[in-house]
Amino acid sequence: MAPRRITETEAVRALLERGARPLEPFPGTQRPWLCRCLRCGQVNSPRYNDVVNKGSGTCRGACRSQKIAHSLMHDGIKAAATMEQHGWLPLETYPGAGKPWQCRCAQCAAVKTKRLTHVRNGRARCTHCASQPLNATAAAAIMTAADLTPLTPYPGLQLRPWLARCLRCGHLGTPTLASIRLRGHECWACRATPFPTRQVLDEQQAVACMLTYGLDPLAPYPGRTDTPWKSRCTTCDTYSAPVPRALPGHHRGCQVCAQQDISPGEPGDLYLVLHDDLRALGWGVTQAGRRPLHPTRRAWRFLARWHFPAAQDAWAFSRHLKQQIRGNGCPPALRGGAASDPAWAQTASLDHISGAQAVQIVEELAGPAS
Repeated sequence: MAPRRITETEAVRALLERGARPLEPFPGTQRPWLCRCLRCGQVNSPRYNDVVNKGSGTCRGACRSQKIAHSLMHDGIKAAATMEQHGWLPLETYPGAGKPWQCRCAQCAAVKTKRLTHVRNGRARCTHCASQPLNATAAAAIMTAADLTPLTPYPGLQLRPWLARCLRCGHLGTPTLASIRLRGHECWACRATPFPTRQVLDEQQAVACMLTYGLDPLAPYPGRTDTPWKSRCTTCDTYSAPVPRALPGHHRGCQVCAQQDISPGEPGDLYLVLHDDLRALGWGVTQAGRRPLHPTRRAWRFLARWHFPAAQDAWAFSRHLKQQIRGNGCPPALRGGAASDPAWAQTASLDHISGAQAVQIVEELAGPAS
């Protein structure tokens, strides 16, 4: 049985009931129909089938924007209570959902522009508070309260990695004090959970999972786990845009580090190598039967090696060594002549640091080389 044909009179009546006046004869149910909105006066071209059967509305301009804004609008009193609950004192009336809101930090009195959505999703910390130095005793107390034992002195800033041992599982890690104050206990072995198969993920959980796989996000969370997310590898400083949903299928989130095929939970070795011709020091992590990042069969020669029950612990010492070397102003040794080599980020010039000094940095915490 063929569908009933819609007459022009019926179509005009349907659009008038929905707030639009046709400006041309009825073209059919599937074709654009030039109409004028009776509320804002804007001219649009909706389709009869979309308006009547799908309920998409007749106006795509100001009326639609007002409808969306009204649906997202929160009560001003409740919004202010939410901001105060997270440590922000509003300095102006609630501007609306998604709009900047000038507030004052209840802890340091710094004036910042926040968004209610970001605060409700866990992005409530004050960057001014995070950048302020803390007393070493107070910083160590925060680490201890989070079941972490510092293995090195406090680095001085809350945003710098701090080598610590987890009291729950015994593994090593390099969390920042700012992340611990924001999320509590930070350990790759305790918190390493794969992304769920669903497309939408809470921003705080997504950032935690990215950090678990050694990736530091450089852009706001795209809102979906199947969208590329620009980030930086915390081990080799390589910039990439991985798809978060695909991370559980790799041992490391960074493709450069993944080329080594390192399994974080299996035993691994931290090694130091020397290049006599380039006068360069190199370091990296390897496992039995896997090729190291620096090709020792050529000009590189082994200097020292430390064995760890988990390769992730070796990664932690590798990041600690890199932080100590770069903190003394020593740049990579291979940036000029071999910038395309992925191993350049884990090198240093022997004019700035000797092999014996690098061995001493690791031995102070890891013990003698094997």
